[in-house]
Amino acid sequence: MYTCTILYTSAVSAECREQKVQVVNLLGENAEVSVVGRTAFMVAAERALEAERKDALFEDPFAKALSGSDGLTMSDRLGEAASQFGFDGWPEFHKVWTVVRTKFIDDLISRDTAEIPQMVNLGAGVDTRPYRLDAYKQFKASYEVDTAEVNAVKTAFFSHNRATSLCPVVNVSADFCQAGMLSEKLTEAGFDSQASAVFLIEGVLDFLEEQAEPFLTEVLGPLAAPGSLAIINYAIGPQRPGTFTSTKLKQLLEGLGWQNLQISVFGDERLNYGRYKEGLAPSEDWAFATCVKGAVGPTPEAQEQ
Repeated sequence: MYTCTILYTSAVSAECREQKVQVVNLLGENAEVSVVGRTAFMVAAERALEAERKDALFEDPFAKALSGSDGLTMSDRLGEAASQFGFDGWPEFHKVWTVVRTKFIDDLISRDTAEIPQMVNLGAGVDTRPYRLDAYKQFKASYEVDTAEVNAVKTAFFSHNRATSLCPVVNVSADFCQAGMLSEKLTEAGFDSQASAVFLIEGVLDFLEEQAEPFLTEVLGPLAAPGSLAIINYAIGPQRPGTFTSTKLKQLLEGLGWQNLQISVFGDERLNYGRYKEGLAPSEDWAFATCVKGAVGPTPEAQEQ
């Protein structure tokens, strides 16, 4: 069983930003967290950098503590390989990608989910939205799905920091590559497949490789009631297991009853926020799809446009 060790360097206070809390051995050599799980702490480190800026696009008072002992180091190392991802001369590309996608998701949830009663965050990592984003007050529950080891870290952290969630948070541990497990675990946790939900799929599909399409079919099929909103982060670059062309994804989603598909790529008008490298063409290798299950007419976002 995974044990998370938390070291307090000051007394617990109401504001996590003012604490000097460190998650010790979270990503150390002896930590029982997979390589995939470790990326969650790298992303937390990147969110923390943004939160410290005077012109920050969002606030995340928990991110720095959740980045562990080497989350930022992992990010820096990824930046050294920028050219391999098509971002030659831009080592900050992934830090910016994390900021842009976080803001993009925050805005969608805040704007387009007023009539949706539940959230399902698939591959939630150490996401802090249930503790910082006001839109979560409307949800009857947020089902945060990840591996058991990542959930253990997150549960221990928020418990020891006496953090108060804006809606009930239900951590669900499941293996996305085992057919039927996700549906079973969500149902056991209290998820209502007859009610609409937000399905957030962020930073997951590439890791699933050949299982990516069966995973989407299970999640966005019978589990998703009409009126649900899907926010899907995926790759549409050179084809490899876990990637989709926009045409292939559109066909899959439409076959499952999803409508009003919108595709956004890193650096375009919707996935930019003034942070994308000037002069660099948008990258179609980094993308989001948003769509509504069984919807009639345009989405709220389309109506605004």
